[in-house]
Amino acid sequence: MKKLFIAVLLLPVFWILLPKQEAISQDKKTFSEYIKAVMEEAAIPGLAIAKIDNGEATLHTFGFADVTQNRPVAQDTLFNIASISKPIMGVVLLKLVEQGKLELDRDINDYLPFKVDNPKLENETITLRHLVTHTSGIADYYDVNSFTANRDPETTLEAHLKSLLTPGGHLYEQGAYYLDHQPGTHRKYSNLASALAGYLVEATTGESLAQYSVEHLFKPLGMDNTRWRLEGLSFAEIAVPYEVESCIPFTPVCGDFESPKLNYVINEYFNPPIAFKRFVPQPYYGNPQYPDGGVRTSIKELSQFLTQLLKNQTITGEPLLSATIFQQMISIQAPETVSKGQRFFWRDNSMGLIGHMGSDPGVFAAMYFDPNKKDGFIILMNRGLDTKSGSAMKNIALRLMN
Repeated sequence: MKKLFIAVLLLPVFWILLPKQEAISQDKKTFSEYIKAVMEEAAIPGLAIAKIDNGEATLHTFGFADVTQNRPVAQDTLFNIASISKPIMGVVLLKLVEQGKLELDRDINDYLPFKVDNPKLENETITLRHLVTHTSGIADYYDVNSFTANRDPETTLEAHLKSLLTPGGHLYEQGAYYLDHQPGTHRKYSNLASALAGYLVEATTGESLAQYSVEHLFKPLGMDNTRWRLEGLSFAEIAVPYEVESCIPFTPVCGDFESPKLNYVINEYFNPPIAFKRFVPQPYYGNPQYPDGGVRTSIKELSQFLTQLLKNQTITGEPLLSATIFQQMISIQAPETVSKGQRFFWRDNSMGLIGHMGSDPGVFAAMYFDPNKKDGFIILMNRGLDTKSGSAMKNIALRLMN
């Protein structure tokens, strides 16, 4: 008992004596010095950044795409951009609206080869506008266990959606992925609803979203190496995704993304230096629900997407979207009482910019812009989301825009 009492008394002394990660970025004058300091503070292996000014992009790369092989991040290094894929898909959908193949406010069952029917409601109508604003009444589904490591899944998007949304599907569970809300009345972020929106491309064109995007969006924008699927990509060209294992110095106590509460405590209360952190590589995941976040692209090609989007032009000078449809893309799509600042997949942030963020195991990304000034930024990192990377993302964004 006496030993336990002494141990408890010594704990604060032990905590005080432990090494801490110093805040070294605050006084850095140059952008390069600042980013390198933030990367040390937040344990970020690699970063790719684009600053957009008046429609023109300046690119920066830092750190490693593969820390084991000392492979640096380059302008053409591919990153998984996770949910930033959603508004990219949104442009494809709007092109189909422009062509008359889709309507924003028409029942999606008019296009689907299977019926989507919320068993908790009567006579509801789900539209494309509901899907892209997360107001469809379809719940979220995100399960890393459904991902496939280092290959595309064999399960088709259609089969995946039917398994969750139709009676008889092995994951249907009496309509577990439907909400008790009429479409358009309540916002609930839904990767599943986004995937259903992506399937509308296949339902109306006969080509998968992955196939259709290459010819009708990526190539016209000069995004020749951007893909939704792993097939055809060289892993040597993709940044290795990493999660960060943080340890209390001089102890075997460590936390990572599989123990988020412990990881939070270690990062926030012990704040160990980078020497007591380890980059844990993650697989290159394939996802049967890929429209919710499957795009892999580089900072070079994603900045090309954003600059051409701001010009509303392809690389040959042709209109990307009609002026009317372009305005539809950046217009508020849901009442403020339902969702503040919700646009066509895009959403407003606290900086007054339009954009989207994305995270998956080992990746974290952000893309935001001002359509009037044609300014914005893109930040890609091959490191998962936690309090440290989240703070770093926010601080880098503020530095870029201020």
